[in-house]
Amino acid sequence: MSDIVWFIIIGVILIVLGLIFIWLGYSIWKKQNINLIIVYHMDKVSEDNKLAFCRLSGLGLLVMGCGFIASGIWTMVSGALFSFIPMIAGIVVGIALLISAGVKYNK
Repeated sequence: MSDIVWFIIIGVILIVLGLIFIWLGYSIWKKQNINLIIVYHMDKVSEDNKLAFCRLSGLGLLVMGCGFIASGIWTMVSGALFSFIPMIAGIVVGIALLISAGVKYNK
């Protein structure tokens, strides 16, 4: 197969992964499904902090999803190696938000 087909396939895979992360982030943030993260958090996060924990964790996953989607679109359009920069940035920022939520609200 030609290179352009591979870039399209990789772009579609990244977009699908991004949509999954966005769905998970939305479910955690807006619907407060804390059990989607890990069962451990259901016991350690108090009811008072549940909303803030879900908001911060959901935002982290939304950022990761946006990074995957931006990287997928950039890969399909340009086919450049630098198209993975938004994905890496989204993963770093998203994981930082998830870690900060865990450290701040798991007591």
